[in-house]
Amino acid sequence: MRVLAIISVLIVTMPPLFADTESTSQISPRYYFGFFCKMSSLRSVKNGESPIMNRRKFCSLTGTSLAGMAAGPAFADHHAGDAKPFKAMFAPHSGLLPTGPKDYLDQMKFAYDHGFRSWEENWLSRKDAKLCEKVGEFAKDKGILLGVTVITGGNGVKFWDPGEDGIKNILADMKKGVEHCKRTGQTNMTMIPGPRDPKMPYEEQIKKAADLMKRCCDIVEEHGIILAQEPLSHGVKGGPPLLRSFEDGYKLCTAVNRKSCKVLADFFHEGQIGNGPKLIENAEKIWDQVSYIQYGDSPGRKEPGTGKLDYVAVTKFLRKKGYTGPIGMEHGASKKGKEGLDALISSYRKIDA
Repeated sequence: MRVLAIISVLIVTMPPLFADTESTSQISPRYYFGFFCKMSSLRSVKNGESPIMNRRKFCSLTGTSLAGMAAGPAFADHHAGDAKPFKAMFAPHSGLLPTGPKDYLDQMKFAYDHGFRSWEENWLSRKDAKLCEKVGEFAKDKGILLGVTVITGGNGVKFWDPGEDGIKNILADMKKGVEHCKRTGQTNMTMIPGPRDPKMPYEEQIKKAADLMKRCCDIVEEHGIILAQEPLSHGVKGGPPLLRSFEDGYKLCTAVNRKSCKVLADFFHEGQIGNGPKLIENAEKIWDQVSYIQYGDSPGRKEPGTGKLDYVAVTKFLRKKGYTGPIGMEHGASKKGKEGLDALISSYRKIDA
């Protein structure tokens, strides 16, 4: 009996003989269940046993296993697909959600099925143009709000003293960014305005960097693109970043004074430089220049709740300010596998309340 039960569990995942491929997905597990119960009855007659009693035993042994196998995957898919959408536009990126599929568009669908209605990808601008078009189409079809992608990392260009080659390279990046956004429909693009010179007066660097930034705005502004200036807590090619804090980003954007030049407020970086207790205070001061938000706990740069930053308070602040744009999940996952997926989603459910 146990042998038959084991065989039934193995074969239940296989299509019946002579069935065409398309029809097998429609065959009820009851088909297999009835088949093996009948086989059990035939076997009992051959052995001189009561076919009724033997069949009952067989059904009791296999019924639970077959029902579990039939219901398990369907329940899991139903549970994920019906996940309640987050209120905030939290935006995961490829490779972030543990247990997610490898295919890029499948990852977007996986995120959607788990309640996320926004998506971010720093280097989407470097991916194949056809894929980018598909991403844009998928996002439009599902109502997914696309977040930032990087338009330029600065390439080591000193924005306050770029030189002819530097200007040429940066403006070329702007033109490429415009073409990318035509494919995807994105509006915010991350911009890193190069390194700073620790020996040169900072205000002078900001003033000179604004000149090149205005030329960048001349290219993207007519296309509805915003150059989201990101202050960083780490170095960039060529030295420490020109923008290190929310305040630095504010100084540059007010100097440029264009609607296409705003601040990307990454709360991880602001917390990482020691401003964790003042996140909301500092964000309030620059709010009129903010176009985009990113999260990541500090220390560790994992999901909210794994560090010391108060993302419950930050999320409430954003709602109070009326922010409805993407919130980039610019971090990693603290755990792997299903445990990691559950932990990450749970952390965002808590701050979304």
